Amino acid sequence: MMREDRAANMGMDTGIFQFRHSVPLRMRLHETIKIAGSTAGLTCLDIGSPNGALSAFLRKQGGRWHSAALTEEAEASLQAAVEDNVHGLTDRTMPFKRKSFDLVVVFDGLEGFHADEDFIEECHRILKPDGRLIVNVHHEKPVSLVRGLCSMLRTFRESPGLVYTGYSESQLFSILKHGFDVHTMRSYSRFFVEFIDCIVTFILDGIPRDLPEAPRAVRRAYLVASPFYWLASQLDILLFFTRGHSLVATAQRRAWRPRNAPILVDGRSITEAVLSKAAN
Repeated sequence: MMREDRAANMGMDTGIFQFRHSVPLRMRLHETIKIAGSTAGLTCLDIGSPNGALSAFLRKQGGRWHSAALTEEAEASLQAAVEDNVHGLTDRTMPFKRKSFDLVVVFDGLEGFHADEDFIEECHRILKPDGRLIVNVHHEKPVSLVRGLCSMLRTFRESPGLVYTGYSESQLFSILKHGFDVHTMRSYSRFFVEFIDCIVTFILDGIPRDLPEAPRAVRRAYLVASPFYWLASQLDILLFFTRGHSLVATAQRRAWRPRNAPILVDGRSITEAVLSKAAN
């Protein structure tokens, strides 16, 4: 029992250490809190937190929080960080009653659901009529040097953390529009931070997590990367005119009503017809 408690404390300490030294994680929390505003008196749910510290800091904003994990490792990290109201998602159906939450925050994992619209519909089901949804996703950019770097690193070793899938602004809006009014959508985390994070992810994916010394190895990696993250965040200020590699959207729940674009007799949408005519 003491050994299990020691392992849990080590995992919690490693998660907090990772959060403190990871600029992308702190950015994700900052953007989410800025959009969410005060949560005092609200019943809230966060889904897919990659680090238990994110959920712990959200709970400090007030309100009654629940956390849903997408993997067993993430569930263990959450239980070490927040202890209560932690749920594991084993399928796309969430174990919550209809209209349970005032706010649902999706930190990560939307890209992992093959039927992402079904996942969003589940979020709609568990939200109260005036509830809000905040979604964080990777930003799928037409041209991305970071994505090219990740592909190059994957040629050396299979690295699950470097599989970049994401959404453009229009794609994210498309899956939200049926049951939500999208109020804001903004990008963050630009090239230099993503460049460093790509290298750090590649290194971390090479550390076997079942080894006793794995937590120390993770700490060393973040300790070495910390000054590079800081320098990258300063350089990214110079790229204020570019779009970031992460997107965060906030949407207000309304009645679920499919908003599909009208289709012409030739099978094209109006948008496709207009674009085709403009190209000719």
